[in-house]
Amino acid sequence: MLSRRLFSAAVLISLSLGLIWLDLNHQVRGQAGLWTIPMLAFFALGTVWEFATLLGRRWAVSAPMVTWHASIALLIGLFPIGYSVVMQKSYPTDCPVGRLGWILIGSMVGVGLNGVHALTLFRPPAELSASEEEKNAWHQRTLLGWLLSSVIICYVISGLSLWHVIRMRGESSGLYELIALLAIVKLADAGAYFSGKLFGKTKLIPSVSPGKTMEGLLGGYLFSIAAAYLALRWALPLMGVSPGLTGWGPALLAILLTTAGLVGDLLESMVKRSVGAKDSGNLLPGLGGVWDVTDSVLPASYIGYLGLIAQL
Repeated sequence: MLSRRLFSAAVLISLSLGLIWLDLNHQVRGQAGLWTIPMLAFFALGTVWEFATLLGRRWAVSAPMVTWHASIALLIGLFPIGYSVVMQKSYPTDCPVGRLGWILIGSMVGVGLNGVHALTLFRPPAELSASEEEKNAWHQRTLLGWLLSSVIICYVISGLSLWHVIRMRGESSGLYELIALLAIVKLADAGAYFSGKLFGKTKLIPSVSPGKTMEGLLGGYLFSIAAAYLALRWALPLMGVSPGLTGWGPALLAILLTTAGLVGDLLESMVKRSVGAKDSGNLLPGLGGVWDVTDSVLPASYIGYLGLIAQL
């Protein structure tokens, strides 16, 4: 098991570093950010697939259909970079829609497509037509399936698309900021894990995640604060990037990112416990699944983006 985990982690890290290197050194048609799109697509659609597959064990959620609709939502959200590639000029900064607007439009299109799919299923099968109670149950099941599918698309696609918005904040500076934020979130995860293993005694929320402890959470905060100051006060300025954060800014940002990451982790644990699953999927053998990698990253994306533009 350990060898599979190490192998999957090595492959994932190697491919990610390779795409990051290409993004920094080999622009396509003079456009930055294109090489990070495969990573975005893999993590976003992989998370959608696993999320929908888990819910599909108990509710009327079709993983293939939701993933297809999520793909369309993701493509719409990436319209600004597609515009830049095709038109060979920067996406207009004065466009009323902006980059965030396209993410919202894409998510709403995904919700609408899910709704159309639900409408095609709303009519009960012929064998249920004789029972009013069975028809009502079918209608409720179909409606709940649409709502759950829509939540998946809005939560995953809008969250991970924000990371690409951060990447596009500058030709290379945005990528460095993105890497710094991801490092803070993942080091918080690592700090919480090791601190919990070494010192964990007080259970945090045992009904959702029995392994999480208050001591582990404290370790996660300390690790993330140290990582934030290291990344935002030393590494980024060394690369010529100035996030513009105030003296306490990195600490505040780290605490908010860690808290948001914890919420994302617990939400995933709640879903897995509800359907009796240990891992989110098998797309990343040994690592638990794609959603197990992105669980803390998803809600932290909102905090990371707002923290950068607010210059805490």
